[in-house]
Amino acid sequence: MIAHLSSDPEGSADPSDPAAASRSPAAIASAPFATAANGGAAFPPAGTGLIPGPSHPIPWRALLGDVLLDGESWSALAGMTQVRRCQAGDLAIRRGDAAVAMLALCEGKVAARGPLSGPQWLDLHTAWLEGRYEEDVTVVSASAQLMVWPMSVATMWLRSQPLVLEALVRAVSAQQRDALDAIRGLTMKDATGRVAAWLLAQAGSSEELQLAERKRDVAAQLSISPETLSRTLRQLADRGVLAVQGYRIGLLDRVALLALARGR
Repeated sequence: MIAHLSSDPEGSADPSDPAAASRSPAAIASAPFATAANGGAAFPPAGTGLIPGPSHPIPWRALLGDVLLDGESWSALAGMTQVRRCQAGDLAIRRGDAAVAMLALCEGKVAARGPLSGPQWLDLHTAWLEGRYEEDVTVVSASAQLMVWPMSVATMWLRSQPLVLEALVRAVSAQQRDALDAIRGLTMKDATGRVAAWLLAQAGSSEELQLAERKRDVAAQLSISPETLSRTLRQLADRGVLAVQGYRIGLLDRVALLALARGR
C-alpha cells in the first residue's frame, strides 16, 4: 500500500473494531478519491486555451510551478490521481512498502527525518526506481491530505506531456540540492551550528517553534546524541539566544542563531 492509515502504534488493527476495519489497507485501497468528476476541480472545456493548474483539491501550481496545460490535460491528470485523507498518527508511508506511485503532501504536516508541511512533493524518486520506501512518514497534524499518482498510469501519459515531465525533473533536482545542502551542513558544522540551522529552518518566520518530534529523533537527524542536543539547547538558553520550555522553543535572538548556523 502507498498510504497505510492505521493509527495502531504496532501497525495492526483490531478486526473487531469497526472504525479500525474501515481504515485497514484493504478499505483504503477501495476508498473514494477526489477527482474532477466527483467533487474535485472542474476544468474548462477543450479549446479554451492553456491554463494554470488548480489549487484544490491537489495544489498543482505548488507542485508543478507555472506549467500551462489545456483543460482536457488537467482533467486527465485529475482522473489518474487520488487524494487520501489521513488523521494524526496515521502512516502516510510505511517503510518497506513497494513504491508504485509518486506522492505529494497536499495539506497538513508529517514527520519523516524532520517535519514537512504541505503543499510539497513527499516522494518523487522511489517509484521511478521501482524501489521500496526507506522510512516511515507519520502524520503529525490533526489531519492531512496525500496525493497518490500511480506510476501505472503516469508513465504513459507523461510521454506526451514534456512540460509536466520537465516540472517533475525540476522538483527532483530541487530535492537533490536540498539533500546535498543538508549533508554539507552535517559535515561542515559543529553541533551548535547544526542545531542553530535546524531551528531556523523549522521555525521559518515564526518566533517560536513547537517540536513535533521527540528530541532523540531530532538529534538523530542532526547526527548528534540526545544529550548533546539537550546540552546545546541549554547553553543557547543560558546565552539568551533561546527560551526553552519542554518542547516549546522561542527564538529570542535570530541574528545570533544565524551567525552560529554560518559558523561564525
